[in-house]
Amino acid sequence: MKTTLTVVLASVFGNAAFGQIGINTAVPIASLDIVAKRSDGSTAEGVLPPRLSGDEIKAGDSQYKESHAGTIIYASAAVRVPSSKTVNITAAGLYYYDGKMWQRMLQGDPRKLSPQSAGDIKNSVQPSDHSGWYLLNGRSVSSLPVPAQTSAAGLGFTTSLPDAADRILKTRNGAELLGSPGGNNNMTITRSNLPDINLTGVVSGTAESAGAHIHTSGEGGFLLGGTDVGNNGSGHYQGNNDSSSWGGVGLMSSTATSGAHIHSLSGIATIPTGGIGASMDNRSAYLVVNTFIYLGE
Repeated sequence: MKTTLTVVLASVFGNAAFGQIGINTAVPIASLDIVAKRSDGSTAEGVLPPRLSGDEIKAGDSQYKESHAGTIIYASAAVRVPSSKTVNITAAGLYYYDGKMWQRMLQGDPRKLSPQSAGDIKNSVQPSDHSGWYLLNGRSVSSLPVPAQTSAAGLGFTTSLPDAADRILKTRNGAELLGSPGGNNNMTITRSNLPDINLTGVVSGTAESAGAHIHTSGEGGFLLGGTDVGNNGSGHYQGNNDSSSWGGVGLMSSTATSGAHIHSLSGIATIPTGGIGASMDNRSAYLVVNTFIYLGE
């Protein structure tokens, strides 16, 4: 311990004038240059960052500000009830602070700019859960592995995961609850959805037989008769338009005044559209995929 401290202090003070610090080297080539003490494998080499459990990291939430971006810690265990800063600490591993929350450092391809975080969503043709990604199929949270349950609870899913079947993703608007479903795949047009136009058509029907109408005089007469009193002896009427002929029996050629009336026709025209009110598919052409949420490994 004394030897190590002496080496470190000597390096620090010996290089302070140059603004660079070297460990196990007298000629540092960077702000901090650490050189392996042994190259034959006889000693453990490397940099060992602080090691804390997820809950211990969470306990220091108030200490980490935006100025601490880039801080690295090794989490020895996942946080049990995550906070907004520790929601991504879902398993043991190296984490860095990005100024707002802890992010896991990826293993593998260094070209990846950022690791996946709890709550990330992706579409994939993968058929089932994989590598910390869980299918959004409405299943109970209690059916998930314990670390995934913890992450789900931290995201607000305490009972079940959302069911993304037959749905597209929509950006939140206003006070909408994240992870909540909405909308319909089918739609039905109502009367208020129709354009503001007048439809034309043919009106047909029969006027009421007892309706009011007018007959003019001179439209024809009718015979008054049926007696042989005062006739010409042959049972025929005298053809002279005289209503007083033959004892008041003769030919009338006009209607009575009280017979004047009119016929009228009124109603609402019914023009059928030919429709049956079937609903329409509200979706565009699509590619079938699965939707996953990242809850950690």
